[in-house]
Amino acid sequence: MQSSVEKLEGLAHKFTIEVPAEQIDRATTERLKAIRGRVRVDGFRPGKVPPQIMKQRYGDSARRDVLGDEIDTAFREAVSQTDLQPVAPPQINLISGVKEGEALKFEAVIEVMPEVEVKGLDNLSVTLPKSEINDKDIEEMVQTLRRQQATFSENAEKTSAENDRVTVDFVGRINGEAFEDGSGEGIAVLIGSGQMLPDFEDGLKGMTLNQEKTFDVRFPDNYPSEDLAGKTAQFTATVKKIEEMHLPELDEGFIKRFGIEAGDEAAFKKAIRENMERELENALRRIRRERMFDALLEHNGDQIVPHASLEQEMHRMGEEIQLSKQIPDAEQRHQLLHQLFEPQAKRRLQLGFLLGKLFDERNIELDQSRVEARLDSIASTYEDPSEVKNWYKNDQQARMALESSILEEQLIDQLYEKATQSFEDKTFQEVMAINSQIRN
Repeated sequence: MQSSVEKLEGLAHKFTIEVPAEQIDRATTERLKAIRGRVRVDGFRPGKVPPQIMKQRYGDSARRDVLGDEIDTAFREAVSQTDLQPVAPPQINLISGVKEGEALKFEAVIEVMPEVEVKGLDNLSVTLPKSEINDKDIEEMVQTLRRQQATFSENAEKTSAENDRVTVDFVGRINGEAFEDGSGEGIAVLIGSGQMLPDFEDGLKGMTLNQEKTFDVRFPDNYPSEDLAGKTAQFTATVKKIEEMHLPELDEGFIKRFGIEAGDEAAFKKAIRENMERELENALRRIRRERMFDALLEHNGDQIVPHASLEQEMHRMGEEIQLSKQIPDAEQRHQLLHQLFEPQAKRRLQLGFLLGKLFDERNIELDQSRVEARLDSIASTYEDPSEVKNWYKNDQQARMALESSILEEQLIDQLYEKATQSFEDKTFQEVMAINSQIRN
């Protein structure tokens, strides 16, 4: 076997490999001998078919099988003679070898793992939110829980206001032209809930039953639809029904719905605080992680990722939302994958390479006390904490996932030791909003 390798653009390399004709012919002959005892040809007993008949009838298919095996073997041997690490199966271009007496020659194009150098570790700068739970936050959460349990009654004489549920027909226009998904009939909108854009909900205030009103709605610059982002539309809405909200009393019965058996308001608010503190802790930890990742990519955003790996990651993300069931056409699905996931997939891969390099360079031992503390925190949110702990103990995959996240946190802690940190005060709701924007 002879082989040579040529570096192409980016992370691609091309192997040119040749296997002598004698080797291919010999392997084909051996393949025909191996199947001779299994084939049936009229006029001949099994295993007694003459070689020339075997060659005539099965020679081409036997040679194709041999070529497949020889290509795989030769490629693996050629790669083993280099330091290259392919990230995906090769793209094969067969040059010769189909005909008897012809040497097997083919090209194999692969992408390899990139060489990773983590830059800027001494110049990382991160701004983090800072927040604490106060009594006002508790009261707001109590009101939120009451609103979630609210009832509504129709009031035909009422003027619509905050916390009213208004059923409307509407149509939106830009420059006088209706746009896709800009209209609706019988849509119930809870004013002040954030269900619709703020301008739309504000526009519904002060309306009466059967009234028609036209008002402006500005779409945010980051609105998902590029056709609408940053534009102002005119919506015409007609009120079909107005319902006013009735909040439940903060009494024993209400409190018991949330598992506070004593029905005590103080115990209820204590439980709320504990839950909010857990949520805040988790959100701040997640934001801290993402902000460090952003800082790393600020200095390493030029990290090349293999095209094959990018495609695989986008397809995996597509499968998470069952995109193949929603978009059966392969070409349309491929285009949509790139539109939806390419930046996020590239970010994931870049971070994976960077963190992998950092883990290779640092000897980080898993802090078991942190694992147990995190497990206690997770288990405390369940009715039977011991059952949750036993599940993590017995489920190896779940335990490994937890330990991996703790190891990652330990690495991030090390990075923060050299980073410049600043803090900005945020409310609980503001922290939750930041956290909700983080994409996994």
